[in-house]
Amino acid sequence: MALFAFASSILYHPLINAFLLFIGLGLVEEHTLPDSMAVGSSTIASWTIDKGQTAGFARFQLSFPPGIIIEPLKTDGASFTYEDQKAKFIWMDIPTTPSIHISVRLSTRANFIGGEVKQWFSFIEEGSRRDVEFEPHVISLDRTPATAMQTENTWNPQATRSLTLESEDIGYMELAFSGFEPGSFMKWEEIIPKDCTFEWESNGNPSIIDRFGDTLLLVWQHAPATPSIQLSYRLSGNMTACAANVHGTWHTILNNQPHSVVIPSSPLEQRAPSPDDVALQELTDQTKATTTPEVQATTRPDFSVPEPDDGIAYRVQIMACHRDVDQLWFEDHYAFREQVDAERHNNWIKYTTGSHAHYRHARDQRERIARAHALPGPFVTAYLRNDRITVQEALLLSKQNWMP
Repeated sequence: MALFAFASSILYHPLINAFLLFIGLGLVEEHTLPDSMAVGSSTIASWTIDKGQTAGFARFQLSFPPGIIIEPLKTDGASFTYEDQKAKFIWMDIPTTPSIHISVRLSTRANFIGGEVKQWFSFIEEGSRRDVEFEPHVISLDRTPATAMQTENTWNPQATRSLTLESEDIGYMELAFSGFEPGSFMKWEEIIPKDCTFEWESNGNPSIIDRFGDTLLLVWQHAPATPSIQLSYRLSGNMTACAANVHGTWHTILNNQPHSVVIPSSPLEQRAPSPDDVALQELTDQTKATTTPEVQATTRPDFSVPEPDDGIAYRVQIMACHRDVDQLWFEDHYAFREQVDAERHNNWIKYTTGSHAHYRHARDQRERIARAHALPGPFVTAYLRNDRITVQEALLLSKQNWMP
């Protein structure tokens, strides 16, 4: 069925839950905003705007009722902001395609009671700004008892942490936050003593990351509409001391009231032997059975020792253990054929690859190795004149920026 309308008329088809607006300026708008939402629920809404010959600067603005949080999903090249219940998509030069397509995730908080969504599209025509207001849309509060949703009595913020020992001075820290209200404010403060350094594995995509003194700070302006947030990082230093002294506090808003959860220090957990660990032990046993003690004490596997470096060098550690293995072992078990260097430290043998003057190059190598090989790691390490230092110290000395 064809649909037609004049300058300020509006057509609505209940089966597709979308408005179609035709105006004399050549704009056509279609959206999939819901008619109702329950507290604690989440849905995706999308807009298609047939803009005709509109070019240059353009802005699409939406005003939402209190209790709704917006997360952009598709912006079609626009910048996005959300403040004071207003979402703005701004194009300095709108795409030349006939239509633009945007979408967001809508999440409701405990204070959502329903309300009106207002919509405007602004653009430049013959040197003047033109504003077009589309028909408002009402989202009502769904009070259906059968709806599976969070209520003010069911939010139960919880936080857990675990620290797994990977080598003598490397630990893998994992944290999880759950039971929070979607769209609420959240802040995590982690105390990491200066003798314990860290490198991110996954930071949970916060709005702000900062560090001052021994405190690591992460802030989420609007908590995601997901069951939990997972974070992880590698910790280096004296693992016994780090395990006892690293602790944190998670702050959030519960039923419009501040709520805090203390995340105490975690006891060290030994990493369970993997099949590769077992294979490595079998290889070591075979070596001991066929090699004399004198030869074993003086013979190194076919690895190179890192060349002396007069400045800062960043390398990627791929494994640490108490046993000698050769290059062929890495090829057989991990299909890893890049040059591997070995160094001894306090009865540990640490295997690294690469040597970079810039942290970002080592980080890129780590990402590539992690994607292609199931090595136990890998992570970036730093050296000053061939002596191992923390990555944070190296970044300060080399005046470089850290990146996740």
